[in-house]
Amino acid sequence: MSLKKIKTAGGVTEYRLEANGLRVLHKFDPSLPLAALCVTYHVGSRNEASGHTGSTHILEHLLFKDSKLFNRENSKSIATYLEWMGASINATTWLDRTNYFELLPKESLEEAIAMEADRMRHSLFNDEDLAIEMPVVRNEYEIGRNNPFELLDEKLMETAFTMHPYRIPTIGSKEDIEASNARKLRDFYDTFYWPNNATLAVYGAVSPAELRRLVTIYFSAVPESPKPIPKMALREPIQKAPRAKELRKEGGVTIVSLLYKVVEGRHRDFPALHLGAMALGGGFSSRLERTLVDTGLAAGISVSMPALHDPGVLTLTAHVAEGADPKKVLTLMRKECRSFKPLSKEEVRFAKERILSELSFSRDGLFTEIRAVSEAVAAGDWTLPYRMEALVERITSAHASHIMQKYLVPEGETAGILFST
Repeated sequence: MSLKKIKTAGGVTEYRLEANGLRVLHKFDPSLPLAALCVTYHVGSRNEASGHTGSTHILEHLLFKDSKLFNRENSKSIATYLEWMGASINATTWLDRTNYFELLPKESLEEAIAMEADRMRHSLFNDEDLAIEMPVVRNEYEIGRNNPFELLDEKLMETAFTMHPYRIPTIGSKEDIEASNARKLRDFYDTFYWPNNATLAVYGAVSPAELRRLVTIYFSAVPESPKPIPKMALREPIQKAPRAKELRKEGGVTIVSLLYKVVEGRHRDFPALHLGAMALGGGFSSRLERTLVDTGLAAGISVSMPALHDPGVLTLTAHVAEGADPKKVLTLMRKECRSFKPLSKEEVRFAKERILSELSFSRDGLFTEIRAVSEAVAAGDWTLPYRMEALVERITSAHASHIMQKYLVPEGETAGILFST
């Protein structure tokens, strides 16, 4: 079956493997004798049912165990074989996706593609492998619980979302992690790990003809899922009143966060929200920097608004300065948001410069670019990194101000304070 061309954007061509529905993204860059490869599975913690939280993350670990053709017995262990050939190899799990990626010498690409195709359907993990990985997973869980910024963020998401799975952290609940077994994880693997639920991206010194040859040889034989991939159709109810969460933790750090419900990453309002959020809390010269850091009330300000598949959040976080009143910090943050003043032309210029700089960095090297595209794939539109610059450039002060005032409203707010004890 053929590799059918779908479209091109930003020098990247999208194909569809007709044999099984695998989406393939290709960018030819012969400047260095390197290749970057990333397989993004359209499954993350948002796809986990109650009682199975953390499954996607644990599977990420187990897919570095043996597969049918790449295993310890034939000296082609997934965890070490490609590294021996000069590759950098890793994987990550998040809300909307799991991705597996490699950066390697171009001549080693065929082995990497063969390995990814094999572990897509022929991973051999078992309870013994799970037992080996469980201490690592438990340690990651505890690290997150001991990080005050991560802990407050998780509790805010849990408070802001009452039904949508975004309320559960990717690591999962302790109870579900402890109850994991290979059979349950195999069922999850057999539900979501199929070519028609994945996107393969290959960037670098790989010609279109070579890409076609390798994808056809190694992925055409992988069958599509025998059943439809389950869709996560649950929608979060509209929030009608502000919410709040207070925590206390030893550690000497007091943190204040404000979270607002916003749109999914591919929504037309997202670029203007991104710009407004940058003007509000994006480092030097931002409004909250002047209001809180320059006055000595906060040691630092950060803003986060990831482009998610479903409607997400804009989160503003202040590291409260020693001796400052966190409730006063929260009041000032809330005032800046709820009474959002129109953006000046200078603020818009500053925010655009920050965003365009971030976009430039996201394309600085094959490895960085292919991972940025993986996030856009997860959000539902792989072209976003290549269109965002033009979208941001068109935003006016009036439009950005209107959009920020539309979403930064009391009924969509969740406030959080972590007090140091």
